[in-house]
Amino acid sequence: MRSQQVSSQTIEFGPSGAVPTVQTEESPKYFDRKTTVAASLLSSSTIVETTQYPGWEDFSELLLKVCEARNEVSPIDGIERVGLRYIDEIRIPDTENPEWSEYLVPSLLGPHVENAQDLPLNQWQGVAVFGPERGRSLVMRHATGEGFAVNPNGELRRKSPAYPGKFFLLDLDSFWVPESGVPVFSLDLLKETSEALHAPVREMFEQCITDRLRNEVLRK
Repeated sequence: MRSQQVSSQTIEFGPSGAVPTVQTEESPKYFDRKTTVAASLLSSSTIVETTQYPGWEDFSELLLKVCEARNEVSPIDGIERVGLRYIDEIRIPDTENPEWSEYLVPSLLGPHVENAQDLPLNQWQGVAVFGPERGRSLVMRHATGEGFAVNPNGELRRKSPAYPGKFFLLDLDSFWVPESGVPVFSLDLLKETSEALHAPVREMFEQCITDRLRNEVLRK
C-alpha cells in the first residue's frame, strides 16, 4: 500500500469573477508485488489500473473483487458511473518510417493529397463518439505519436522495456451513466454493466487492426 494525493479543481463564477477552489484528498493505493496492477480507493470512486492486461475474464474478476472489498470496508451507497478505458500504443517493426496501412484499417489513416507527393502525411488524429444509448457511450480517439502515450516512468511497470519511437494510439473509453436516479450498488449490476461496456471495446479494436498486426505483433 502507498499513500497518494489526488487534487481536483472547481471554478465558481460570481459577481467578483471566477473563484477557483482546489481540493486535495489523500487516499490509499494498493499494488501487486510485481507493480503491474493497482487499485485506488478514493472517497467517491474506485479505480483499477494495469499495464499487463490478463484478458477480460481475469480482469473483470479482479474488478469485482476490488469493489467487493471496498464495499465491505466502506459501504458504497450507489453507482453514478462505470467506465472501462483501454490505451494501446501500437508499435510495429519499422519504427522510423512506419507504413500504417499494412497494420491498420484505412478509416484510421487520414486523408491524402494525391497531387502533392512531396507533402507526406506525418501526423493526424481523430475522435469518434458513439451514443449515448440507454446511458452507454463509447469514445474512440486515435492518433499518431512519438515517445509514449503512457508515462514509462509511472508507478506501474510496463510489460516490456520502454523504447521511445513512433507509435499509433488507440484510446477506447466505454462508460455508462444512469439516465435517471442513482441505482443502489450491487455486484450483479456492476458485473452486468461492465460486460455490456466491454463488448463494443473488443469489437472496435478488432475492426481497427489487420491480420498482419495480429500475426506479426500481437502474437509475439
